[in-house]
Amino acid sequence: MNVREIPCRDLKKVLQKPWVDISRRPWISGDTAYVPVREGYPYTQALPERRRKGRGYQKIGSIIAFHGEKPDEEVISEIINRHNPETVIWYRGHRGVMRIPDINVLYGEISDTIHKESGILYHLNPAAVMFSQGNMEEKRRVAGLVKPGERICDMFAGIGYFTLPMAKAGGFVHAMEINPDAVYYLQKNIRANNLTSQIIVSPGDCRDHITGIYDRIHMGYYDAKQFLPVALQHVRSGTIIHVHGIGYNTREIREHLMTKGVTAALTHRVIKKIGPGKVHTVTDVVIT
Repeated sequence: MNVREIPCRDLKKVLQKPWVDISRRPWISGDTAYVPVREGYPYTQALPERRRKGRGYQKIGSIIAFHGEKPDEEVISEIINRHNPETVIWYRGHRGVMRIPDINVLYGEISDTIHKESGILYHLNPAAVMFSQGNMEEKRRVAGLVKPGERICDMFAGIGYFTLPMAKAGGFVHAMEINPDAVYYLQKNIRANNLTSQIIVSPGDCRDHITGIYDRIHMGYYDAKQFLPVALQHVRSGTIIHVHGIGYNTREIREHLMTKGVTAALTHRVIKKIGPGKVHTVTDVVIT
């Protein structure tokens, strides 16, 4: 693990720096903090990996979330002793077009929590709306592409996963969301992050609200390619569309482009593994 050594008193100041590998925790020894460094950035020394053995999990605010198989009592007890969370949940997936979480509460009581990521506050209740930390790097990547003043459409905004980072980067975002619970938290998160002047929210089906021409269209939904014909009615030369999906779906995307007589440059990338033999991907479509 590549790290930079800094005084502990400066730790909070550097955690939002682009060189920090936020997928790993800093290691503190005495008055020195060893901060993990992302690949491609300079570092002061390399340390042996310090990874915890056993089941993986996510920390969502004050809540610990497990994915995959249900954890046993020993694992649950170990996590409670280690983190003293308010709640432990087992996340089994989500249901329907509103992406409603299917969870089982293993410890404590489920309630609203506040999750902080890359300097952004996300209010949410994991029993009502989905939240994936596996998209963290993709949020940072897309926000880094946004130019101040861009007109952006987020067709599947959720609680603001990508809406908030894109707005914070200077974009003016038209956020659309079909789940009323997600809309509630989206509006709350916009206020909490002081982005009311950057975001307009349209509750309901994105196909009923998308309008005009956009500089960037974000489609953060596994079946996003099915909505591509609608999105292509709102582009110009230079518009960038981020089409999320499962697996290598560029062939279907090219078919939609051909049907509409649109030419574009496509770049495909893997975001994260979501199951045996299944990966979450995104294809960047730059209209020419």
